[in-house]
Amino acid sequence: MSPRSKLCVANALMLAGIAPLLLGIGWICWVIAYARQHKGQMGGSDAFLMMAVLFLTYAFALIIGGASALWSTFLTKRNVGLRSRVATTIRWSVCIVLLVPVVWYVGLML
Repeated sequence: MSPRSKLCVANALMLAGIAPLLLGIGWICWVIAYARQHKGQMGGSDAFLMMAVLFLTYAFALIIGGASALWSTFLTKRNVGLRSRVATTIRWSVCIVLLVPVVWYVGLML
């Protein structure tokens, strides 16, 4: 497998890794907006479901997206000719998507 195709696979895995997390965050925002409009119609177990969705999708994104970002970084450092704006943009977006929930949670704790 050529280094260029390895980088394409790493890019696809990074996008596939963060897609469920972004969908989960969107679903949670939709549920919160719905709950604000229809007060008293949401059950207490919905909060546990939202936490489970966030935990599982974040773990999936961390394992798949984070590992693929590290692989992509390793490939571009090893093969200088592979550097591309697309790979760099996807890598930075994965880092931002993975770091923002952690920073937000730490901010809530302080």
